[in-house]
Amino acid sequence: MELTKSIIVALISFSPVGEELIAIPAGVAMGLPVFLAAGVAAAANFMPVPVLFFVFDRGNKYPKLRDWLMRRRNERVQRWMDKYGIFGLFILAPWTGVYAATVTCELLGMKRARICGAIAVSLVFYAVLVAVVITLGLNLE
Repeated sequence: MELTKSIIVALISFSPVGEELIAIPAGVAMGLPVFLAAGVAAAANFMPVPVLFFVFDRGNKYPKLRDWLMRRRNERVQRWMDKYGIFGLFILAPWTGVYAATVTCELLGMKRARICGAIAVSLVFYAVLVAVVITLGLNLE
């Protein structure tokens, strides 16, 4: 039963609409232990990053696809990255979404290792933060 619930949490977190900030509370609401839900959500939320890198590698061969991707850049993320650099990515990734953050950073020419590192650390940090807040909130009852 926990496997099914974990898969649902992973699918919510993997989707561009759900991501981990929605998946963790959903997992807890389904009865999963809070830190299991957080771990599954963080791992699943990171999975689009290599997929998007693959799309970019293929897209560079097609100018029309590259132009389409350039139009999808998130201007808010770009301004934040210009001002704060990699620390900005750490702060913004869960809030703007991993998809928007990865696409924008790739289009800004950031190194993929830095993108992966900042997003991974950010997802783990926010997953633990959400799990702690949920745990404290549940203990207040």
